[in-house]
Amino acid sequence: MTNFAYVMDLLKIFSKQFLEIGFDHTLISRWRNGKRRLMPGRHQVRAVCELFWQKDEAMDFPILERLLKTWYPALPCVTLIEKQELLERFLTEKGQLELEYQTMRKVRLSRLHASENAVAVEPYGIEAVRLGLLSFLDLIGAMPEPQRFYLVFTEGQHIYISEENFGKLFMSKLMKLFEDGHRLSVAIRSDRVTSDILYFHKTKLYAHLKGYITTQYFDAFKPSSEKILGIVGNHFALEAKREKLWDFDNTTIDIYSNQKSVLEIHKRIHEYIEISQPLMRYDFFASPNGYLSNAHINKGRPCSIITRIPHFGILPSVEFASSFTLSDDEVAFMQREYQAILLDPVFFDKNVRVRHIFCIEAISEALSKQRHQAHELSAMLGRKVWMATPDLLSALKRIQELLKTRENYEVCFLDEKHFDEISLQAGVWGNETVITWLEKDTSAASMEYPIVAGMQAFASTVWEEIPLEMRSREEANNQIGRWLRKHKMMERAFSPS
Repeated sequence: MTNFAYVMDLLKIFSKQFLEIGFDHTLISRWRNGKRRLMPGRHQVRAVCELFWQKDEAMDFPILERLLKTWYPALPCVTLIEKQELLERFLTEKGQLELEYQTMRKVRLSRLHASENAVAVEPYGIEAVRLGLLSFLDLIGAMPEPQRFYLVFTEGQHIYISEENFGKLFMSKLMKLFEDGHRLSVAIRSDRVTSDILYFHKTKLYAHLKGYITTQYFDAFKPSSEKILGIVGNHFALEAKREKLWDFDNTTIDIYSNQKSVLEIHKRIHEYIEISQPLMRYDFFASPNGYLSNAHINKGRPCSIITRIPHFGILPSVEFASSFTLSDDEVAFMQREYQAILLDPVFFDKNVRVRHIFCIEAISEALSKQRHQAHELSAMLGRKVWMATPDLLSALKRIQELLKTRENYEVCFLDEKHFDEISLQAGVWGNETVITWLEKDTSAASMEYPIVAGMQAFASTVWEEIPLEMRSREEANNQIGRWLRKHKMMERAFSPS
């Protein structure tokens, strides 16, 4: 069904009424089924709009204005010109026959007759919440200017968003909003963080590091029926609620555009924001400020590092310093501010699992040069830091040695396609410390248990998703052997005869 057919049925207009303004049955049928699209700016759509408004004004309870305010809550719909333009826009939107569009129309307009205060979705259940969240994002996407919007979750987000297909659609819509300039602030109960990080481990962490999302956490401070709250300025608000704790089938969700409801939800959201605090330190490479100086790394807890090139986590501290030509002051600075990344696998107890994931193409490119820049260390030290190729070869040989001598040391070299699917780089040490970053200088750190535990789960999930043959000790050894042989052949080819 097209929007033309939707409004036609809503107003109970019959095809014969269009004959009076010059449109035949065939054309009406094509507009209804979408075989022919009403085009913006044409006399045809203007004539259709005039007929729709005439019919609407003759109804006991006019509905078109409420429909347009529901579909375009951020756009003016007061004057005759504004109403005409919005109706024309609604009738001529692209993609009306796509399943996602049809679902959104059903969600957003499903109870249009029932209330002037709320635009409610399917009345009950987790599926209703999911459709309502998508509708909320679509409403934001229709706004003329970028907005900062807020979401509060008084229970885990994963309850509603963990279903794979829905989760992908939800995050893809979020990323589209971020590309258009919108930004999101989230407040969530701190005891739900671990499971949420696991479910959102790729796209959401990437969005955090890019500054698209800021998240704060609060301890549950009162029993409440409200499960999700959302707000976009003073334009519209979302509320999902459930009276009984585990009775998910009776969860309801509404999207409000009336000012009284919007202001009430705005107040409740900021009550949560005021008692919330961040659990991650952002811009960590640029401004460590002693954040990790008191971190205690437990030798008996696992460690995982995901990074393109083995710059750290491999070499003992003395060799690490010489590989990057660090001064004594820089070594002291690194030990004080970034002690975790100076720890090599030998630091940990022999029975403790230590895992490293690297990128084949990044290492190959670095080996093709005399030296390459270590971007993470450059950002930490505020100068360009380089690693010479012989030092990178030493790190690779050290990995081979560790594979032979430490049973619980595991390493995987991923091709660029698979590595990029992880979407970020990270190091996580036991239950104490996590550092995560994108390329070069976008970084964050945390010593808060929910974040660190969630990142350990993230690292484990990433590892388990790698096919067994790609993460075997034999394959890692063979890959290093190929690099060493290739470099030796290149040395012979370019050495004086």
